[in-house]
Amino acid sequence: MPTPDHIRDRYLDELVGAASVLDDLDSAAVAEAWASGAVAEWLALDGADGRLASKIRDAAPLAAVLIDWIDGGEAPELFGEPDWITDVGRHELTRAVQLKQTTTDDARSHEHGVILEYTAPSGDRHDVSVSIDGGHISGIAVGPEGLAIAAVEAERDGVSVDELDPRRALELVREALGKPLGQLSPAAEATLPLVVRRVGFSADELAEFAAVSSDRTLPERDVEDDQYSAELVASALRVALAAEQPPAVAEALDQFTADVAAGDPDALTVFDIAGLDPEEPVDLDRFIALIGSYLAPASLSPHTDPQFAALIELEPADWVGVILGMSRAAIGTDIDGDALVRFINKAPEITTTIPKADAPRLAWTFEQMLYAWEVTGVLTDVGAVSAAASWLLPRAAVAAWS
Repeated sequence: MPTPDHIRDRYLDELVGAASVLDDLDSAAVAEAWASGAVAEWLALDGADGRLASKIRDAAPLAAVLIDWIDGGEAPELFGEPDWITDVGRHELTRAVQLKQTTTDDARSHEHGVILEYTAPSGDRHDVSVSIDGGHISGIAVGPEGLAIAAVEAERDGVSVDELDPRRALELVREALGKPLGQLSPAAEATLPLVVRRVGFSADELAEFAAVSSDRTLPERDVEDDQYSAELVASALRVALAAEQPPAVAEALDQFTADVAAGDPDALTVFDIAGLDPEEPVDLDRFIALIGSYLAPASLSPHTDPQFAALIELEPADWVGVILGMSRAAIGTDIDGDALVRFINKAPEITTTIPKADAPRLAWTFEQMLYAWEVTGVLTDVGAVSAAASWLLPRAAVAAWS
């Protein structure tokens, strides 16, 4: 099923904003990896009906140059800033090694890896590591130079490390890419377009690889967990639930209705998450259901595979902590993913805390849905708690989980 235009438009807006990071990068390899991730997400949104570079060329010309090369274009004939631009598309494969399991009784004896070392005209080097399991690609990583050398120096029992003719190394990777992909990590999926381009496949073949999508089925909801979460919120926020509706709620609803009528991509995307029809009128109950859409989503199809995987990992306690913290926060409190993680850890009703090591990923996950609260007026246009939040959020949570 083709991705609706408003979802692709929303992704393009986000991509143009993210392209500012390119000015701070120090090598073409890192910039190419960034562009690879952009192309991977575009293809995951079923955007292969048109080249991504052409859609952002005016708004983000440097990003378009990089993406155009990933998408099969010629290496750019550009000079000037940034200094690394003359390296884009011009890395040469200068060395390759192969790692193999040598113990026949090892359950992993069918696995092997290929490390490709690339050198740019400027002398900049980086390595691409490709893991192959049973003839299928099972892992991809791009990193600074040294992986090949380290592999040779760290040769250990049960693993052989052999220098490989670079042409043969490319053949091995191409052969593996010609078979169905294994389950790749989000980082490997983002790197796939770059590797596909490096080994000589065409843009059309890249689109075919991207068409092998992962399972996007939402997990079945636990009715008991939902009921417990609704009861906990109702008990903890009973004062907010009994409060009279403030004028800010009607203002938020009016603004949202206007945004929907104008075809705002964020507003329309919230309907996709909630599984509701944007053509039908939005009354207060429907508005509250849209605000709670991510608490019990009908679909997460607007999101890329990495975002989808992260969002479905959120626990009921995470959402309860966020709702409690947001509902209790002062109007004007700045909200981002880190703030939501702090709400979870500080909520007295939540008996667990987020480990420090997990906090960055959880913060990033929550940031994938904050747009929904901005467009519905729970957050202001600068990402702060609005005057309507403490009235809307408790009702949205109880409605979503009841």
